[in-house]
Amino acid sequence: MVRLPLILGLLFAGSLAGETAESYRQQALDFAQKKSWDAAIGAYRKALAMEPDDADTHYNLALTLKRKGDAHGALDEFATAARLRPKWPEAHYGLGATQFELHNLNEALHELQAASQLDASNAGAHRLIARIDLEQNNPAAAAAELRKAIQARPSADAYFELGLAEGQLGELDAAAAQFRKALQLNPGMAPACLRLGVTLRRQGNHKAALVEFRKAVELDTKDAKAQYELGMELKADGDMAGALAAFQRAVELKPDFEQAHYNLGVTLRAQGQTKAAQAELKEVKGLHDFRTRLAESKNLILQGVDALKAQKVDQAQDLFQQSVDKSPEIPTGHYYLGVVWSRKGDAARALAAYQKALELKPDYAQAHSSLGLLYWQQNDRARALDEFREATMSDPDLAEAHYNLGLALAELGHTDDAAVELNDAISLDPQYMDARIHLGLVLSQRNDAAGAANVYREILRREPGFAEVHNNLGLVLLETGDARTAQTEFREAARLKPQYAEAHYNLALALHQEGKEAEARAELEKAYELEPELRNRAARQ
Repeated sequence: MVRLPLILGLLFAGSLAGETAESYRQQALDFAQKKSWDAAIGAYRKALAMEPDDADTHYNLALTLKRKGDAHGALDEFATAARLRPKWPEAHYGLGATQFELHNLNEALHELQAASQLDASNAGAHRLIARIDLEQNNPAAAAAELRKAIQARPSADAYFELGLAEGQLGELDAAAAQFRKALQLNPGMAPACLRLGVTLRRQGNHKAALVEFRKAVELDTKDAKAQYELGMELKADGDMAGALAAFQRAVELKPDFEQAHYNLGVTLRAQGQTKAAQAELKEVKGLHDFRTRLAESKNLILQGVDALKAQKVDQAQDLFQQSVDKSPEIPTGHYYLGVVWSRKGDAARALAAYQKALELKPDYAQAHSSLGLLYWQQNDRARALDEFREATMSDPDLAEAHYNLGLALAELGHTDDAAVELNDAISLDPQYMDARIHLGLVLSQRNDAAGAANVYREILRREPGFAEVHNNLGLVLLETGDARTAQTEFREAARLKPQYAEAHYNLALALHQEGKEAEARAELEKAYELEPELRNRAARQ
């Protein structure tokens, strides 16, 4: 029998006798109340294996995934809930909010507008639309959305955000009024005190601004920006000692705060502390030069990545080398040089580049993963596994790291551990089709035909035209003795891909099991015609 080549789903465990979808949902709620997110997610998935079209379960699973920190997984479940129940505003809101979290602004805006149209009282949707408007430099539209949010559900946060929008519009009186309303609802809101202080200063009301800045630093003692604004106001008021203390606190909280270093230097010079002032101003220049060099290096790396995507490997190498020459302390440049050398087949230079990246950043997950692949290609299995494991420990949310570790474990015969890693990869990136395919293969190797079939069915729900997966599902069904359903899958694989010899060959096997010898011979001849090697393979079996 022919399978997909090893390339790396969700594993739906079979239900226990007597369990129902509703009982699994109740278990999930109980686990969620205890913040046992993985257990809750597992229970929801068992419920969906029994009732795959239940929108509420998809929605609650999405919420649980989001609370666990798996935004990509939540995105997929919110989308399914919205597809199953198109007029459900909460599903569209959840999908839009998650898209916003992932900074997919156009997709987020589409879903949030759908949510607000379906339910005008959804204050959260209006607020997120406003944030997108602000990011897209449209404060007038943001202000309009925030007024709708306040009308639906007044809150300190909504008034604060409206104040920011009014400030961007230059409406200082209106901005100050909104910040004050925010503070009426939440007197301990330090950012509102800070922004009210800035607004009052711009209006020329320095005495009132100073009061607000003092409140801001009292409410949040670790806000470097508030300390800086307090220092600026004290300096303007002639209180150099107070300004000096505020600026020193600001740079203590944020060592790379250029403006604070600069004004600290100016204040020290005004007090006659020339040497200390020169040191601060020199620090400002150093920070500025470093930021400039860093920005140039990052830009070179971005250009190099674009060149790599366009298969312009030599150009990419030149850009990455320029980045390394300009900022040798940045690990990213060394990492991408390793990628280039690996593509060029120079394993020694790739190894040196990855190791340099890890010397600069020992928890650089992508570098560990790429170094693991390099060791694997050199048949150094032990070191490869060590690197793959370090990649998952450095960044537990890097799907690629779990995928590579899962593939390696599968090839070494550790199928139980491989299934865990592949499931993690899919949980982190539900669109990771290679991971789903390989999970199906691993489950087949473990003789878990039901699990493998569920994985393949989930892939086909997402991509119905995937001929190879229809073929693999057919093989699993054939192994379980369900030759009739297997025939359906093999026929679909052959329909989608008429030159797919393996599908015809496997269809012949299924027909043979049911005693349909004439049809079986016809399919077998078709397979041999398409791929003569199959005849030799059959003769050897």
